[in-house]
Amino acid sequence: MKPILLPLLLAALPLASYAAELPQSAELRYSGSYGIPATMTFTRSGNNYRIVSDIKVPLYKIRFESGGVIAGNTLKPAYYKDIRGGKVYAQARFSGNSITYGKTGDSHTETLSGNSMDLFTLAWQLAANDAKLPANLSITNGKKIYRAGNISQIGNAAYRFNGGTTNVNRYRIRQGDNTVNYAFAPAFHNIPTQITYSDDGKSYDLKLVSAKINGQTVQP
Repeated sequence: MKPILLPLLLAALPLASYAAELPQSAELRYSGSYGIPATMTFTRSGNNYRIVSDIKVPLYKIRFESGGVIAGNTLKPAYYKDIRGGKVYAQARFSGNSITYGKTGDSHTETLSGNSMDLFTLAWQLAANDAKLPANLSITNGKKIYRAGNISQIGNAAYRFNGGTTNVNRYRIRQGDNTVNYAFAPAFHNIPTQITYSDDGKSYDLKLVSAKINGQTVQP
């Protein structure tokens, strides 16, 4: 089958029944708030995965890094790091139902009754499972833990990136007093085309502008 036909065939499938197979690698370039550039790379090797997101805010760079294993249809993080200006600002370590988290020099350990993930692991978890939220999910930003509310679909839209247009499905999740919005492109492994959230009083709105999947440039 010619590679150019694959996105067209996937787009023709009923959206409700489509769950993406995670790519071996994805290199995603975003435009953030005020045009701030950001990138996200997703890689997997066997059952292991790693996600690295870089946001170039004025004067310094923020890196969010997480990694773990893929068990069945669930991503299970082992660690998450919030790195600012080259130094670890906050982090979380996951072990079974136990999570140790906090800013550098101030860590806490809790035992949770369900799953726990960072926002970037959650993006790929939703991508791989047709936006089905894991049961009893808690979300961490490394500094705190939030109980996730229900996920709701907030519509479909035509999304333009890299000179073309594709359909995206948009979702919203409540995280504590805030909400997190995701948009996914079903024709391209459900890659996250938009992530909007708040952290430490700052709002982030990452909009996809170009992508490579398994080393190949995506052209809608």
